[in-house]
Amino acid sequence: MCEERQVVIDQLKACRDGLSLKQATIGIDAYIDKIVRVILKKTLDGNNVLFNDIAQFGYHIVSKSGKSCGIELIERFTRPGGNGPLMANAIGALSVRVNCIGAVGYPQIDPLYNEFTKNCSLFTIGNPAYTTALEFEDGKIMLSQKECLDKIDWLTMKEILGIDKLREFFYDSDLIGMVNWKGMIHYNNIFKGIIEELMPEHKANKDQIMFFDLADISASTTGDICEAIQLLNEFSKHYKVILGLNENEAIRLYESLYPEKEVGDWITIAQTIYNHLKIDALVVHTLTNSMVWEEKGTSQVASLFVKNPKLSTGGGDNFNAGLCFGQLIGLDFEGALYCANATSGYYVRNAQSPSIDNLIETLENWESLMETP
Repeated sequence: MCEERQVVIDQLKACRDGLSLKQATIGIDAYIDKIVRVILKKTLDGNNVLFNDIAQFGYHIVSKSGKSCGIELIERFTRPGGNGPLMANAIGALSVRVNCIGAVGYPQIDPLYNEFTKNCSLFTIGNPAYTTALEFEDGKIMLSQKECLDKIDWLTMKEILGIDKLREFFYDSDLIGMVNWKGMIHYNNIFKGIIEELMPEHKANKDQIMFFDLADISASTTGDICEAIQLLNEFSKHYKVILGLNENEAIRLYESLYPEKEVGDWITIAQTIYNHLKIDALVVHTLTNSMVWEEKGTSQVASLFVKNPKLSTGGGDNFNAGLCFGQLIGLDFEGALYCANATSGYYVRNAQSPSIDNLIETLENWESLMETP
């Protein structure tokens, strides 16, 4: 076993008793997710043949251009979702106390969210959006209806939660996660509200972690993206700011920041983005790799790739949860990447977030669990 991974395992075993003293606040979206597979055809004996990957499905759709076609779906299950709730639930499963701020049903919380871990306290700010996730072996296509989320802004949060409760969240939490920026049209308005109304009295503290995930920004305007980046730089004056991206998000962000430059490989792109930002760390993860850029340099860990995931929707949220958890318990970024990949790898293999014991076991069996893409 590699030395760094053993350090992570030892730290996980040592920190068990103190985890309930840690507090995280994660928000602010929420979805109800219907997870489905897409049928390609039926065999003579009535069995379903599924589309294996997105390209195969895409070619099928393109071939129907100018015609009509029907697509048959198989529902696997319906469950509570959203980047914020899934990340909050994953951190809670690791025994950290979590405040989940989200549109989990208003005025009554949707019963589906009762499935969440006991460590996760829900604070609702509206009604959830709905997503139908078409899952394939190499990814997913998310079909969303999110009018409810488009109604939520800073004023909504203040009216429902109260400024004192919001101040408590942002002053007292060891970790703050603001995720799925692209999923809410007033997110920049919310960022500005936090900066203008809460930060003047906040004592700058780099021991407090603030994690951001922009999510799929491919349809967002360059102006909105650049404004969000400026606001992240403002937050870095108060917190240890970490930005998490996947490969596609990194490319889109690079195109927004440098519209005149050619797009190169993802590592070069990420380095350029990090040099542009004024944050503490940039994390980029792909299906097969993950890297962190910070003041001390870079760290890189191979992803714990799963060829046939039991559930892929939420894998990125569990990666983010594991990364932030690693930072919460004092690991360096290389160690946090091992936590991130082990948390995500366990989740997609088992369709549930790991406990501390599950996480330790995954790290101990890393080599045997690693699959070839």
